[in-house]
Amino acid sequence: MRSPNFIFYSLDAISDSWIGQSAYLLCPGDRCLRSSHTQTFKPIGYLELQGVWSLSRSQRLFGRANAVFPGGVNSPVRYYPPYPRYMRRGEGPYLQDVDGRKYADYVLGYGPLILGHSEGGVVNALHRVARNGMIFGAPAPDEVALAEMIGKYCPSLERMRFVASGSEATMHALRLAIHHTGRKKIVKMEGGYHGTHTLNYRSDIVDEVGFNSINELERKLSGKEYAAVIIEPALGNAGFIPPEKDYLQSVRELCNRYGSLLVCDEVITGFRTRFGLYSEAAGVEPDIVTLGKIIGGGMPLALYGGRDDVMRDVKPAGSFPQAGTYAAHPVSVAAGLKTLDILRRKDYGYLRHLSEIAAEKLLSSGLCVTSDTGMVSLFFTRGKVTDYRDVRAIDHSLFPKLFRLALDEGIFIPPSQEETIFISFSHTQKMVSDNFSFIAEMAENIYRSRRDRSLINS
Repeated sequence: MRSPNFIFYSLDAISDSWIGQSAYLLCPGDRCLRSSHTQTFKPIGYLELQGVWSLSRSQRLFGRANAVFPGGVNSPVRYYPPYPRYMRRGEGPYLQDVDGRKYADYVLGYGPLILGHSEGGVVNALHRVARNGMIFGAPAPDEVALAEMIGKYCPSLERMRFVASGSEATMHALRLAIHHTGRKKIVKMEGGYHGTHTLNYRSDIVDEVGFNSINELERKLSGKEYAAVIIEPALGNAGFIPPEKDYLQSVRELCNRYGSLLVCDEVITGFRTRFGLYSEAAGVEPDIVTLGKIIGGGMPLALYGGRDDVMRDVKPAGSFPQAGTYAAHPVSVAAGLKTLDILRRKDYGYLRHLSEIAAEKLLSSGLCVTSDTGMVSLFFTRGKVTDYRDVRAIDHSLFPKLFRLALDEGIFIPPSQEETIFISFSHTQKMVSDNFSFIAEMAENIYRSRRDRSLINS
């Protein structure tokens, strides 16, 4: 029996971001021609193959995925050229792909896995709950226990509502702010990411100001037309960018002065740098908080909550409409409850020490490094990065080169400079030291090569 035709694609057009290496992709039939990546793929011929033994399993899977998913993936950041590595298992600080290759993981599911992969107690909790039933359409005991634990260590959360994702949490938080205040507009920070819904993007009801720019924010709020200011206490989807001294306190004061609710999006920062909220550690009490990632322990779970008088607007206590089939899903709640139970006994000083090791190694590259407990970013600039405008000014063609070198070395970091590198309690000091020494050396080489080319061309 004859095998299907395969199209042979060359990625020479983008080889510069792959450090001069040519890369190729084989896809069944004409499927890749319908892919969103066709602008980077150049078909150079058709092959008749008697088998696909010469392709990696990841290549074959991506060829199939291009026929059924937009761009071949289910979240844009999971794509990187010429095809993503498909992972089959994770354990502790490691991932293994479908071709058997092992990676030191610093993506950690983009933040949820602060304990590492497949933590034994969390896995056992999942099995215990799943055996008793997957979903009930009714309340279950663990959701009360989880809410009580979160409320105990996050005083700003006087009442809360569980949802299934961070996007849901921020969307409903902002809808609730509009409902509660009667105002129709929102202010967010440039580079702040609050999920994929209309209230995350600039529009006639959503304005943006620069992060760490208190004067810009006051000019906006002075008209008293904004229901809420939503802010990540430290930006996490522009790379990691911390707040400057007293900035968060000033944001709180302006919200008080002009009658806007302060919504702190702690989907990334919550329970990461301490057992509680980043904002509260900075001396700020938000009106509404969103949490996600860590509170689900790797399962889909998030929440929005805050002041009692605001949350009493939510149905059935009040008139604000919000509901969800998978809200407080028993399996997700079990994972979150066990994760937090383990996490509250951990010494965050150890995670802070690992992060300091990573940052120290990266600083040897001479490039800009930002970090806090469990989070670190490297920016291809020798200048400071204090807001998203600084990030936009950086040459974004350089980070994919670093990503590729790290991947080939068995180190899995985010493929985009605008994502944060995460570190877990499961990583070791030697592992972090070795991995980030390599990353720093490669980053320095990439930046020097780019600078040398600029001098030659000038």
